[in-house]
Amino acid sequence: MRLFIFSFILFLGSVELKAQRVCSSTSQASYAPTAFSITSQNNNVPIEQVITIPVVVHVLYNSATENISEAQIISQIEALNADFAKTNKDFNKVPAVFAKLAASTNIRFELAKTNPMGQSTTGIVRKKTTRLMWSDDNKIKAEASGGSTTWDANSYLNVWVCNTVPGLTGYASFPGSAMATDGIVVRYDAFGTTGKIAFPFNKGRTLTHEVGHWLGLKHLWGDQQCGDDGIEDTPKQRGGNTGDPVFPKISPCSPNPDGEMFMNYMDFTNDASMGMFTEGQKKAMRTQFAVSGSRNSFLKSKGLAAAWNNMAPEVLPVNTRNLVVYPNPVHTSTMRLVVNTPMGVNGKNFAIIASNGQVVKTGHIQEMEQEIDVQHLSAGMYQIRLTDTESNSHTKFIKN
Repeated sequence: MRLFIFSFILFLGSVELKAQRVCSSTSQASYAPTAFSITSQNNNVPIEQVITIPVVVHVLYNSATENISEAQIISQIEALNADFAKTNKDFNKVPAVFAKLAASTNIRFELAKTNPMGQSTTGIVRKKTTRLMWSDDNKIKAEASGGSTTWDANSYLNVWVCNTVPGLTGYASFPGSAMATDGIVVRYDAFGTTGKIAFPFNKGRTLTHEVGHWLGLKHLWGDQQCGDDGIEDTPKQRGGNTGDPVFPKISPCSPNPDGEMFMNYMDFTNDASMGMFTEGQKKAMRTQFAVSGSRNSFLKSKGLAAAWNNMAPEVLPVNTRNLVVYPNPVHTSTMRLVVNTPMGVNGKNFAIIASNGQVVKTGHIQEMEQEIDVQHLSAGMYQIRLTDTESNSHTKFIKN
């Protein structure tokens, strides 16, 4: 996670603005990525195979300024791909001693072409909100709290772009996080390389940094003084570097002549001073796509496939089905249930019924859109029904 702390110095009506990166991702402090060596035997993903991740960008805006353009969004995806491919134009700024450790990750990103319902999409969701700004409490990730609900996090990288509280430019979930809140939040003027962007975070590196977290990378210093990130080829570091350091940056933790790797994307320097991932970081990120990895499901994502559901999207407020399940068919361990009837104060009870009439799961929902765990269900046709006395809503779904 990257946070900016702005210091305001007021003197005779003048204002000096200083920007600095700080991370407060204490909730993720226990996350410890492992198995950094990758082979085709233990990973089932050849090290040079290109992995493409479908991305959905949720734009939450209160003013026209925050409603960033498609061009700004595309510029961010292009910058992200360049950073992950080691084709960034400023790579030549990386000192030779560290450049030899730099890697192209063979991981790329593309705006989704198909939504979880199987319908064609631009990969961009726009929503006007009454909220002036958002914090890091994940409320932006749910319709119930005025946000935009997460698309199937087993198949899409969800990115929310919005106006954040002062000091916050972005934060990310780590592998293994709850599906309902899995993804990345980035401030609208730190997203992309053109449009409504603000120096010194105007080269798209906030998202590059946060995707590193989303794929399991820690900060170089492991969030401890003179700590370590567990990656073999990144030197120990005293803490987060800020601004634009000058090479070599020697510290008691890295007393060797090369000093600290402040140009690594997992540091806190300004965008212009960043420029590389290492080979070790590449291996660590790709480990997440192993059979036992938290991002393995992305290898089967249909987010970039041709649309397979040509039905017009439902208009929820009028004459709709009372229940909608997506994705349908369900090909992941969870599904989303959308209830298009009043929930009432106490929510709704539901039952899932197999084709033989057996009730295989019951539960309670409090929100109009909620994730339901169906990993224990065998492949087949099911019915889900609201079971409250006043309810008679039901629909069918297929579990693959």
